[in-house]
Amino acid sequence: MLLYIVAAVLLSVVSCRQQQAPIVAVEYKRDFPVDTAIILQEIPMEMPTVPALPCRLGNRLVVVGSYQTAYLYTYPDLRLVRSCQLPSFASHSVMGDELYLESQGKVDVYRLDHSDSLVLARSFRTVDVPYSVGKVQPLGKDTYIFTGGFDIDGTHEYHIVNLETGKWTSGGTFPEPSSARFKRLKDFQVAYYHSIFVKPDRSAFVVTYGGVRRIHIYGVDGDLRHALHLDYEPNNNHLVELDYDRRFGHCMGAFVTDRYIYTVNPEQKLDRPEPHGDILVLDWEGNLKARYRLDMYIDGIVVDEERNVILGCGDKGKGKGRQFFRFDLLHI
Repeated sequence: MLLYIVAAVLLSVVSCRQQQAPIVAVEYKRDFPVDTAIILQEIPMEMPTVPALPCRLGNRLVVVGSYQTAYLYTYPDLRLVRSCQLPSFASHSVMGDELYLESQGKVDVYRLDHSDSLVLARSFRTVDVPYSVGKVQPLGKDTYIFTGGFDIDGTHEYHIVNLETGKWTSGGTFPEPSSARFKRLKDFQVAYYHSIFVKPDRSAFVVTYGGVRRIHIYGVDGDLRHALHLDYEPNNNHLVELDYDRRFGHCMGAFVTDRYIYTVNPEQKLDRPEPHGDILVLDWEGNLKARYRLDMYIDGIVVDEERNVILGCGDKGKGKGRQFFRFDLLHI
């Protein structure tokens, strides 16, 4: 009988250990199979705006600009259709053909109707906060994920809430596990500003950091699958600088498909934007695919893998202002 009890206890211990998420080591990578300077096709923007953040809703390209204004263009030929005034929001994201506008944890979801008007489809609240929880994206039925912005205490990378059950899950660890170097927790959160992008099939999500070249890829269950540090100059710091004036902007945006993760990396100081930047491509297994070097400051991009192109908005300097750009993908 004693042997049976001991065996049962050992089996229980082994089972518990097997259920624990495995520790994922950081991989340091630098070599891209495709690494090339790109000659851009430049396209004038009929209504230039700063910033110019593009997103695609069906056969329309929506450029979100300043003062809550959005400009609708035909896609892919980029003819201006109309402008519209958006309700007040702190963050926005697109999933499928829906535009999510978030403010103070409340989310309004819009769709385009046949007359090119943005129509409110539904609203919901994640949590009450003073300003913003960051971009909110659907992860499953009644389940949404967000970073928490700077209004939720703690040092978790992501928060997941199920609106039907009320279940709340927080997880993920910053590249620097302790805030001890910083005077305040909020200073630490600002230094490690990050964004979340959900894979369209909702089987995974990726966390990208603005102040360091760190990328974390998670399964939909919240378990870390891959942790990458892109290990090259300039400003190859593994921790964010304490001095704001010395910080670089690395991954400041992204676009994801079911095949690839595309990150927008200005690779320059945040206070003095210059006309250059990179678009990096990796797959969901953490394999590097391409580094496209552009002679333009990049606001944002939309990727069309069916047409094999990247379309974006940016500024090439020399007084040209914001404009569209386009180039062919070379890694597919």
